[in-house]
Amino acid sequence: MFYICKTNYLFNTIKMNRTEKLKLLLEIEEARFSFYQKANEAEWSNHFGPGLEFESIRNKNTHNMEIWQMCIDRLNQRFTKQLETLK
Repeated sequence: MFYICKTNYLFNTIKMNRTEKLKLLLEIEEARFSFYQKANEAEWSNHFGPGLEFESIRNKNTHNMEIWQMCIDRLNQRFTKQLETLK
């Protein structure tokens, strides 16, 4: 469920009924929240946690936050596209 950013298996929506599309929207929203939460935890770590003390952790957190933000952006696009197909 949280690897939607890396796979496209869920997004063949041509033959989906309304209930399946709504479930997919919910899964996308859960994945967005998960990535958002991870990014917030990494940001906290950089400002107040181990990332404040150790440069290697700070660099890794920063890199991960950029990747998670790209995933969030992609999920936002997919959410909007899926929402437009919902009638």
